[in-house]
Amino acid sequence: MNQLIFNIERTFKASEEELSALKSIMKEESLEKNGMFLSSGQVCNKLAFISKGAMRLFYDSPDKEVCNDFFFENSMVGSLASFLSQTPSIVNIAAIEPCTLFVLHREDVIRLVADHESLNKMAQVILQEQLVRAEKREAALLSVNAEERFKNLMEEHPKIFKRIPLHYVASYLGITPETLSRYRTKFLV
Repeated sequence: MNQLIFNIERTFKASEEELSALKSIMKEESLEKNGMFLSSGQVCNKLAFISKGAMRLFYDSPDKEVCNDFFFENSMVGSLASFLSQTPSIVNIAAIEPCTLFVLHREDVIRLVADHESLNKMAQVILQEQLVRAEKREAALLSVNAEERFKNLMEEHPKIFKRIPLHYVASYLGITPETLSRYRTKFLV
């Protein structure tokens, strides 16, 4: 939690009072490998900061799971659409590695951002980053070919190839594991 609080303090200039209020609502939880943080159909009533581990966000399609995002240390995880609208989630979020999380429940988050200016600012920045990230992801899937998506992912997020099982990476890129293998051979040699 110390690294997370340090980052919030440094980035958002949060006061001791604000940091204390944040710490008081964060509950440490563990999630085993393949454990579910959120299942589609559930209403998302909590968000979490990842202290240790990696997670994936995926959709269920009729014949397979489709990975849409990965989260690592110091990332916030949850379905913001479900969290904000209080409607059932259309996504699943599962641990890829054993995870240590700092969980924040919805009622506490709402109260915290209403009462503390720096934490309200932090919430706005997180929302903005998620919107930008989602738009970039959608644009890449619609306007960039698979080979370019692979090269961009290698350049921007090389740790994905070290920590994420390759069949999840292939799903994320919208390609088969065989195509991913060919790209890796072509560009990593």
